[in-house]
Amino acid sequence: MILKSRLFKRVEPSRDAKLIIIYCEGKVREDNYFNYFSEISSQIRLEIESPEQHDDTSPTGLLEKATKQLISPEEGSHLKYEILDDDEIWFVIDTDSWGDKISELRAYCNRQINWNVAQSNPCFEVWLYYHFHDFKEFDDMNVAKKWKAFLNTEVAGGFDSRKHPSLIRTAINNATKKFIAENEQMNIGCTEVFNLSKGSP
Repeated sequence: MILKSRLFKRVEPSRDAKLIIIYCEGKVREDNYFNYFSEISSQIRLEIESPEQHDDTSPTGLLEKATKQLISPEEGSHLKYEILDDDEIWFVIDTDSWGDKISELRAYCNRQINWNVAQSNPCFEVWLYYHFHDFKEFDDMNVAKKWKAFLNTEVAGGFDSRKHPSLIRTAINNATKKFIAENEQMNIGCTEVFNLSKGSP
C-alpha cells in the first residue's frame, strides 16, 4: 500500500507507522524503484530487502530469508523486524523458470496474515513499461531480456527511477486492465505489482 494521496512529499514515519517489507528478486532495478517511495507518508514505514551477492534469489530463497528475519532467526541472532497484524510482507518476483517454487511461495503466503506475492511475467520491466504505455505485443515477449530492450526503445532515455515512479497511477491503470491469470498461470505481459502499489488485494 505505497500509493497515498500525499504521494511524493517526504515525511518521517511516525513511531506507530504501518510497516511494509518488500523482498525483491532483482538486485538493483527493484531496489531503486521502491526506494523512490520511502518516506511518502508518516503512516507508512517502507523497508526494501534486496539480495546481496551470492544470495538465493529464487522464490524459495526469498522466503527463507524472510522467515529467518521475521519468524525463526538463526541461532545466536534476533528477529530483524517486529511484525504486527496490520503490517504487510511482499515478495516481488519474476516468472523466469521458477515453476513450482512460485506455487510454494504463494501457498506459504496464503497461510500467513498479510503476506503477498507480486509476480510479473516474465520480468519486473513489464511493470515499468506500464508507467508509460498500455499493452503492446512484440516478438519474443516471453523473454526477460527482450523486455529490457523493449522498455529502452519505448521509453526515451530508459526508465529513470529518480522520477518515473511518479507515473504510478498510469501504471496501476494500465496493468490492471491487462491483468489475466487463469489457474494460477499469469499471462505474458501481466504483472501483479499494481496490488502492492494500491494496497493489498
